[in-house]
Amino acid sequence: MALVTTLLWGFLPVLLKIALNSFSAGTIACFRFIFAFVILYLILFFNGSKPHRFLRRPPLLGILAGAALAANYFAMTQSVNLSSPSNAAILIQLAPVIMVVVGVMFFKERVNWQQLAGFGIASVGFYLFYLDQLANVKDMEIYSSATVYIVFAAGIWVLYISCQKILSRSYGAQSLNLLVYGVAALVLVAKVEWSEFLGIGWMDWLLLVVLGINTLLAYGALAEAVKYIPLTIISPVITMNPMITLTAMLVLPQFSSGALIAETIGTGGYMGAAIAIVGVVLVVVKK
Repeated sequence: MALVTTLLWGFLPVLLKIALNSFSAGTIACFRFIFAFVILYLILFFNGSKPHRFLRRPPLLGILAGAALAANYFAMTQSVNLSSPSNAAILIQLAPVIMVVVGVMFFKERVNWQQLAGFGIASVGFYLFYLDQLANVKDMEIYSSATVYIVFAAGIWVLYISCQKILSRSYGAQSLNLLVYGVAALVLVAKVEWSEFLGIGWMDWLLLVVLGINTLLAYGALAEAVKYIPLTIISPVITMNPMITLTAMLVLPQFSSGALIAETIGTGGYMGAAIAIVGVVLVVVKK
């Protein structure tokens, strides 16, 4: 289940980049949540879980989690639109680092020497990757906007996962996912460009459905994985997903017929990405 989540998140920025050729960030993000909500509702309904009862009196913290994840999806998609899949995939790894910082500042959690070393290593890796991107970027203003979006996405994801952790003590994982998907869809409706659906082909519809399935399966698989193995095993596995994105962007543009443009990442960029991921793993795994 953890590997399924890793693969889905690894290919997600690539799929988003292709979809952005036809749709805006708001349209893509909202459709993903609507699709995931409808399918998960049907699954829970036919399993006898009576999801409508849970939705009638949702916890306020669950509504906040849904709004946070909506902001995360929109900002992540915008970052991919303004920069590249690899840039977004690497910089979004700031999220687990920020989460540890929040844990120390607000929940009085302790960090060990390994985690402190991880912070240092991750900082060096992010800096090297950032320098490589600056050397190859064509429009500094656009890239700066993309970076702001992805840093915001990382920070707001910490709010989402913190709400989920608190709620998971009292509610089932899939019921919470259903609530989050529904709230996020409602939040993002105002960002949908409805005219984009006029005259689109079956390939565009298929791509939207695949993105919706990605949302449903990635978070569903993650929730199931948490039931069976500790987060200390899950976290480093999931942190590997940017390597999938980097590899995909090396290979797929050659076969995409213009839908994907090859990225310009130098040796320093790949080294920075690898170093950043090693640092993040050291931060998220306490032992």
